[in-house]
Amino acid sequence: MADRLDVDARLAEGRVAVEHTQSYVQAGHALGYQHPDLTAHPAQIREWYASEDGLDLRALDRDCAELRAAGVVAAEALRMQRAQVAELAAAWAGPGGDAAVQLLQRHCDIADAVAAELRAAAQRCESLRDNLWHLVDSKVATAIAVDDRAQAQRPAWLAAAAAVTAGGPEGAQDVVRGQVIPYVDNDICNDWLNAMRSTSEGVETAYAMVIDRAAAAPAAWFEFPGDLGANVVPVQLAPPVEAPALRVEDPAATVAAAAPAPVAPTPAPPAPTADWGGGLGDASGWPAAGLGGPGGLGSGLGSGGLGSGLGGGGGGLLGLAGRIVDAMGDLLGSAGDGSDGADAFGDSSGGNALDENPFHADDPTESEGTEDAGDAEDAVEDAAEPAEPDGPESDQQAQPVETPPPVDPPPVDPPPAEPPAPAAAPAADPAPVAAEGSTPCEIAADQLPQAGQ
Repeated sequence: MADRLDVDARLAEGRVAVEHTQSYVQAGHALGYQHPDLTAHPAQIREWYASEDGLDLRALDRDCAELRAAGVVAAEALRMQRAQVAELAAAWAGPGGDAAVQLLQRHCDIADAVAAELRAAAQRCESLRDNLWHLVDSKVATAIAVDDRAQAQRPAWLAAAAAVTAGGPEGAQDVVRGQVIPYVDNDICNDWLNAMRSTSEGVETAYAMVIDRAAAAPAAWFEFPGDLGANVVPVQLAPPVEAPALRVEDPAATVAAAAPAPVAPTPAPPAPTADWGGGLGDASGWPAAGLGGPGGLGSGLGSGGLGSGLGGGGGGLLGLAGRIVDAMGDLLGSAGDGSDGADAFGDSSGGNALDENPFHADDPTESEGTEDAGDAEDAVEDAAEPAEPDGPESDQQAQPVETPPPVDPPPVDPPPAEPPAPAAAPAADPAPVAAEGSTPCEIAADQLPQAGQ
């Protein structure tokens, strides 16, 4: 005999009888017997019997014990609270004490209802436990009792049922038709099937009753005075607002940073026209001693106004200065050479050397062969080289005119950026061919003012 509340063990005791019933029903179905609750599928008998498999009434019994203990604790707490209310009423008199006593008394009433509900819940669960066990036990007992009704014919019926199920001889079929099918239609279809149905319905009714009773119990609410707690005003929270989906736009095309356009070099200001009038002076301003002879003229140009004029004109006019020095060397060489080959830089005793025309039509002008005015090195080298006269009368080279050393400018702060190279000075217009019979002084006076144009 299975222990009380052991559902699995109790169901196991009736499985042998259920297997006999399943064999009888299956054999009758093989010969044409039909019943919607018995022959719907081959294992329908087993399914009816196993509807309470897994039911753990021992766990439900433990729940009942927990509810009983909770009811006991609640009852003890209620007893203590009532005793404290009595002490408070004796110790605190007046309107405040009366209000406190009334509040605690209401708490006691609610606690009494909670304790009573705990006891009722424990009782309902205990009733559920007992009812379920009774239903299971009754089902097993009915299954065994129905099977025992054919205990005397059981061996023959089981053999005939197995033979019919396997397609056996006519004798077995006759046994099933004459004896087994009437037993199935009367005992199993009525008593056995009704016991299975009532058990399933009873289990569902027992659970529903307990659930309905628990749901009908009033909710417990303990009053809490606002003066004794934080005065918090409930604020209704606004419903969450869904943020709009961000629209992903196509990334803007990357624009390559344009390289800065090359800065056009600042055009250099045109080279200032040398003030030959200020640097050299006009012909009338030269001293007579400087024009007295070729030597005086050379010294006057080397250390006088011409030298200072070239020094102040800047490096841009050095090339033009070299050409002027060459032209003056030609002029001095032609003027110094006499018909008798005397020294050009010595004293002329045979006559005035300036009476002869040192220029010829074939002589090159100062504009021919003019190079870049900005090339300072070529200009200095050209100025240092002695000029050769081209005149047919001269057979002796004139002495080179010494070029004064360049005056170093005062040191200045270096500019932030290197300035562009100065533009080339415009080429000087070719000097007009000297007229026959002009004196060297007249030629020089006519040529020098045109050199800066």
